[in-house]
Amino acid sequence: MKKVLTALLTLVAAVMVLAGCSNVNSSKNKTVHIGILQYVEHESLTAARKGFVSELKKEGYVDGKNIAIDYENAQGDQSNLQTISQSLIDDNDMVLGIATPAAQALTNLSTDTPILFTAVTDPVSAKLVKSMDKVGGMATGTSDMSPIDKQVELLQKVMPNVKKVGIMYTTNERNSEVQVEEAEKVFKKAGIQTITKGISSTNDVQDTAKSLMSQTEVLFIPTDNTIVSAISLVTDLSKETKIPIVGGSADVVKDGVLFTYGANYEALGRQTAKLAVRLIKGEEVGNISAEYPKTLDVVVNEDMAKTLGIDISSIKKEASTTSSTSSSSSQEKDSQTSSKKIDKTANSSSSKSSSNGFLNVILSAISQGMLWAIMAIGVFITFRILDIADMTAEGAFPLGAASTTIMIVNGFNPLIATFVGFVAGTLAGAVSGFLHTKMKIPALLTGIITLTALYSVNLLVLGSSNVSLSGQKTLVTMVMGLGLSKLTGVILLGIVFVSLVIGFLVLLLNTQVGLALRATGDNIAMGEANGIKVDRMKILGYMISNGLIALSGALMAQNNGYADMNMGTGTIVNGLAAIILAEVIVKYLPLGKRLWSIVVGAVLYRLVLVIILAMNVDAQMLKLASAILLAIILYVPEVRKKLQIKPNKSLTPEAGGKD
Repeated sequence: MKKVLTALLTLVAAVMVLAGCSNVNSSKNKTVHIGILQYVEHESLTAARKGFVSELKKEGYVDGKNIAIDYENAQGDQSNLQTISQSLIDDNDMVLGIATPAAQALTNLSTDTPILFTAVTDPVSAKLVKSMDKVGGMATGTSDMSPIDKQVELLQKVMPNVKKVGIMYTTNERNSEVQVEEAEKVFKKAGIQTITKGISSTNDVQDTAKSLMSQTEVLFIPTDNTIVSAISLVTDLSKETKIPIVGGSADVVKDGVLFTYGANYEALGRQTAKLAVRLIKGEEVGNISAEYPKTLDVVVNEDMAKTLGIDISSIKKEASTTSSTSSSSSQEKDSQTSSKKIDKTANSSSSKSSSNGFLNVILSAISQGMLWAIMAIGVFITFRILDIADMTAEGAFPLGAASTTIMIVNGFNPLIATFVGFVAGTLAGAVSGFLHTKMKIPALLTGIITLTALYSVNLLVLGSSNVSLSGQKTLVTMVMGLGLSKLTGVILLGIVFVSLVIGFLVLLLNTQVGLALRATGDNIAMGEANGIKVDRMKILGYMISNGLIALSGALMAQNNGYADMNMGTGTIVNGLAAIILAEVIVKYLPLGKRLWSIVVGAVLYRLVLVIILAMNVDAQMLKLASAILLAIILYVPEVRKKLQIKPNKSLTPEAGGKD
């Protein structure tokens, strides 16, 4: 019996050994599944991803053979990150997060799947690792931290007398915050005063950049995803004001940034791939230290330097003599620096004094206000005439921008493209109108449903989160072709389109159909009693409203030089602020004049925002200051009521009045 038992135990042990050997062999030969989550479509981030895949191939790991790559792009939508992250973690052996938000989403969800990250400025501050040397968790990767002290050193060589520098960054991007905090310390140490202003979306870029350029001698930008999305707009302002832009990633220099000194993102992706290879070969993720970039580039735009009249010979000399040792103590000792020179044709412009700079800020606010006014008039149609709170506006605005931009990029006439943007908005309005009137969904929920759907539609139309109009023929460039400056041209363009819109609405709303539309908003029951098809009137109102909002988006895209998925953020607030400001200022106006008062309200609202910017409100407090301002504006009608000043409640003129 003992012999039989011994024989059985020996057989079981042999089987287990063979099974173990089989598992090891199969693990060596199995396909490794690698997920990649890129936060947004961005040239630098895409370069990092391509470098990662290319280096894996060089190391013998080829997609479709011994590895399977599952790539996803969140398109900058925070709400998508959790869902995509969980899916990638569940389906892959390791996952790469490109940019801080993507890496954070993956790290927070992963319990046993190794996470790699790249293009993350400060992994420690982002809570991805405990320290760069000892990561202490399931994540490791590479940082794109640029040596800011080196940037400041180069700036002082180019502009030795610089005393004041503006800093612009996105307040909800942690990587930007880290760089700005470091930059403020370095500039202070160098004896240079800084003025820092934050933005929350691409809609804030123009006014904020203008304000900073009117108060400073140089604009510094970190490696910031939102600013890079609107970089062509910022560099156009640089040419107008003769204020140079420095900093950012290497790829933005070709768009008009004077110079930068930072990470080469393709090389950073390759560096990350080497960490992935170590994981594939069985090394524990906790034993792999996170790394700073090993390749740094000094990148100079010579043509921009000529346009700005800046001597960059010291930078060129620096680029040719920089050694492999980074001046930043946080960088690895074996960091190597390469030099690049990028040429880009640039148009020269006249020099601006500081007083003219402030005047330009005012003119910029007026030009922006004229274009936003069309959107405010669109909001007026639903908010005041139909008495409906329609959230569709925040989706219709970028829809108009996306439709127009894609058509222009594909060679269509800008005027036709702009009209198509308007039509796209009317279709979105028709959908909201149908949901509200035929499916009996409450107006607020209707807007939310359509807004949610339009996100995917806009993404489908654009093909990515941001599309540039740089080098394309637009209505703005056509007007500038008449010999006007951009600001003057945009103001003229705004006046023309606002006049056409108001003229169209005055004519329409005084027709039988228009009167029926107004009656529907005043009293639905009375309208039905008088034989008015109120559902049709509501759908018509939705279409006109969102068509005008989309038209505003189409014009803003051509003014800014790009279309962005997040352009619609805050459109409702801008529209309501303009309407209420107009109602606070004036009383009892005929319809035509009331619509013009909304234009004045839109311009005043932009001017007030410019004043807030000029007051150098702390970047973190800017939105709070704007909210307080809006609250005060909303409270004014109540003050008028207490003072027994009757507000204007009628869309019709006073007795005997004429439009």
